[in-house]
Amino acid sequence: MRKLEIRILWAEDSIGDILLIKEAFRQADLRPVLIVVNDGVEVLDYLFRKGRFARARRPDLIILDMNMPKKGGREVIAEIKTDAAISCIPIVVLTTSDHDQDVLHDFDPKRCLYVVKPSGFQALVEMAKQIHSFWETLTPPQQQL
Repeated sequence: MRKLEIRILWAEDSIGDILLIKEAFRQADLRPVLIVVNDGVEVLDYLFRKGRFARARRPDLIILDMNMPKKGGREVIAEIKTDAAISCIPIVVLTTSDHDQDVLHDFDPKRCLYVVKPSGFQALVEMAKQIHSFWETLTPPQQQL
């Protein structure tokens, strides 16, 4: 069965981490389209199609780090909540703390995933699988053909 292509908007400012993330998805035998931006400001520019992202395609999933440069995860989520067209996009929140789960309290819990950042590469591969499984629970089976 052919898997549905997933377009993931991911904010990451470390080139090394971007390479690790791509390799983790490859090791997990997953091939999402990763749209990588550098910080929280670029996440919002992409979602609201501003500047160089004026022709951006809407992502299927957003992965946010709570500790992004320029604009943190809490601020980005607060702005996402203000727009019905993008607040329905599923969100995965990455953090190093177990205390940030309350940031997603206004979202449909079925459309949100909270993940503590993995510390090793194999854990990153498992996280990639977890994100993909989360996505599959949101996708109607006829779209996965």
